[in-house]
Amino acid sequence: MNTPSKSFVYTLTRVSSRYKTELAQNFASKGYADVTPDYWIVLEWLWEEDNITLGQLAKRTNKDNASITRIIGGMERNDLVVRTPSASDKRSFQISMSKYARSIVENLKRIEEETLERATEGLNPIEVKELVRMLEHLFNNID
Repeated sequence: MNTPSKSFVYTLTRVSSRYKTELAQNFASKGYADVTPDYWIVLEWLWEEDNITLGQLAKRTNKDNASITRIIGGMERNDLVVRTPSASDKRSFQISMSKYARSIVENLKRIEEETLERATEGLNPIEVKELVRMLEHLFNNID
């Protein structure tokens, strides 16, 4: 493959940054300014499996422990998650979705779907699926 790495890095970074900005703006315009794209990533994982540790959440979201701790702190302040001490390890905390987060998650999913539809306009569903597969492949190669 003869793609210059600078071009690839620039393109990938530009798409990622623009998509996150667009998603944040779409959340805010629909009344969810308290939900950032990073918060949404955490909520998606908690929707799939609630009541998990910070370490498990860091691994699943591909964030370092300091970043996930900062993100969870902000989410707590915005009433999106609840942090409770672990019954088995007093040094550990379990993270779960708040009642408020549960009440808005379906709306957030819809907003993300609309954002993705706009971003992938002109691509058919097979192309979108293939794009995601290729990006996952790239990630796994460098993980």
